[in-house]
Amino acid sequence: MKTTPAMRLRVHLADGSVESFVQADKTKANQIWRTIDPVRLFSQQRLVIAGTHSKSVFVCSEIVRLDVFDADCPCWQFPEGYVDVVELTDADFRKNARLDHPELMPKREHPTPVGDLLVSFLKLHFRKNPPMFLMVEFSVKLPAENQSFMRFLLSKTGFHMRLVGGGVGVVNLAHLTGYTAYPGVAQVPSDSWLAEPAATGLKQERQV
Repeated sequence: MKTTPAMRLRVHLADGSVESFVQADKTKANQIWRTIDPVRLFSQQRLVIAGTHSKSVFVCSEIVRLDVFDADCPCWQFPEGYVDVVELTDADFRKNARLDHPELMPKREHPTPVGDLLVSFLKLHFRKNPPMFLMVEFSVKLPAENQSFMRFLLSKTGFHMRLVGGGVGVVNLAHLTGYTAYPGVAQVPSDSWLAEPAATGLKQERQV
């Protein structure tokens, strides 16, 4: 009878390759879990994963994300003010962000009251890897504080997200080249350029 491992690890590298590992022993799996700090994971020089017949060494700066699947380990707490961060498929992102129906998309200029929850859909861009799609639920802050998430995404540290099928992913923000939020907070930096995404704008023109 085939048994389910206590933990599965999936290492996504900057060259697009993915390496997978399993740990059958629950005690050893818990030891791995306790050593993971999402913010500082990629600041160390290397990650070593040792098996019975092998030793794999990864340069942490070349890891784009690390997925951890362990049914008994809860997701870490999100940064203060953030209720949930979950990865979406491309199809679910398009559907929930209403990209194919721009007339139904909420407008960024319509602010959510301070303290209320706002759901935003993010597309993260990376240098050599496919984009990631996220749903982020957070409490709206005062205007002066509303750029904190942008500063965090540009921090080049690590952050974590829930995976739809269970487990968590830790993303190396040093590989991030940009992101797009739908709708995003009402406030934008004073030096922002005001323009519409071309695909959305073309669809709106066809409907006029």
